[in-house]
Amino acid sequence: PDSMWRLRTLRILDISSNKLLKIPSQIGKLPMLTTLTCDHNKLKTLPAEACTLGKLELLSANHNTISSLPASLGSLAQLKKLLLAHNALCELPASVCTCAKLQVLDVSHNTLATLPVAFGALGALVDAKLAHNRLSSPLPPGLGRLSRLKDMDVSGNVMIFELPEDLLRDSTLQHLKVDPALLGSDGMLKEMPGSEAYLSRRKARIDKELHSKAGGGDVEFKT
Repeated sequence: PDSMWRLRTLRILDISSNKLLKIPSQIGKLPMLTTLTCDHNKLKTLPAEACTLGKLELLSANHNTISSLPASLGSLAQLKKLLLAHNALCELPASVCTCAKLQVLDVSHNTLATLPVAFGALGALVDAKLAHNRLSSPLPPGLGRLSRLKDMDVSGNVMIFELPEDLLRDSTLQHLKVDPALLGSDGMLKEMPGSEAYLSRRKARIDKELHSKAGGGDVEFKT
């Protein structure tokens, strides 16, 4: 309803599961919006006006048919979570790499063939879900600059035969999910440049969790 666009103090908007074909451009009239959820619709793109929402922290548009994103996506300076799983994306706009506060990126189950060249500039990124796309080796240079990265899932990308040395050696990556082609007979990441540093960090994390459990805490393992 038109009256919704007059709710200028609205902070959370969930329009999921409504068979929507598009989000009206009037979305830009909600300047206080921090959360926009539009999962399970029939969206093919997102309006450029959504990128003017200067306070937006969470944008979720999972399970649509989105094939392109606004070039101005990087204008979302406060964005912390971008969830776009199960769509039809073949590329990400280069500007996404200027989202300096982005912590969680989920673009799994799309058709991405490449990542933006400046992907390593996402210094706040903690969790990168890139599974089940069409990514191939080599991945972009500079991924070792992801100084807060903890989790990365690149499984389901059958053309990734190797991982960047700096990603394994220099980032803070602790949990990595890959296809069997990148695993040794022991089920661990096979030997490649940088793998020793990654496995060392992973072991330190597991040891810390075991120590926590010994002290009475709960422990959840990721392989």
